[in-house]
Amino acid sequence: MSDTRSRDEVKQEIEETRAELAETAAALAAKADVKAQAKRVAAEKTEQAKQAVSGKTQQVKQATAEKAQQVKQATAEKAQQVKQTVQDKTDQAKTAALEKTQQIKSGDAGEDEHPKHAAPTGVAHVKQTTAETAARVAEAAAETKDRLLTREEGSRPIPRAVIAGVALAIAAAAGTIMRARRRR
Repeated sequence: MSDTRSRDEVKQEIEETRAELAETAAALAAKADVKAQAKRVAAEKTEQAKQAVSGKTQQVKQATAEKAQQVKQATAEKAQQVKQTVQDKTDQAKTAALEKTQQIKSGDAGEDEHPKHAAPTGVAHVKQTTAETAARVAEAAAETKDRLLTREEGSRPIPRAVIAGVALAIAAAAGTIMRARRRR
């Protein structure tokens, strides 16, 4: 074998060396291009952040939906309790009014309480009884309001609109009782 290479072999070797040199130069240029590297890293980090935010957003949405359902259920339970309390207090007031009316009609009431014997005091008595009933209903409403506004650990207070609705229902019941007493 001879040390002399053919011209074509040398050209081929030169071309291969140039190609390798071009690749090496491109790799060095890429490593030296800090701006491009920073953009690539920033793009990777941005994508990671988007994925993390998307995951957290889904978790928050789910937790919010669960809490909303819990609050809705607790509100419905409290509203039912309030409704029952209002019904009980209304029934008590009706019963007291009926008992008093029956006492007056049957004559069990004292002379001063019977309308035939004491017309002026009968009106005063109805006013007084109505005022007493209204005071009892107001006291019951205040007690109910205090119970509703007292926060249990881990629970949320009842919305003021619900409390206002209950107070309105109690006031309506008291008004109905008062009108019924005036008619008699």
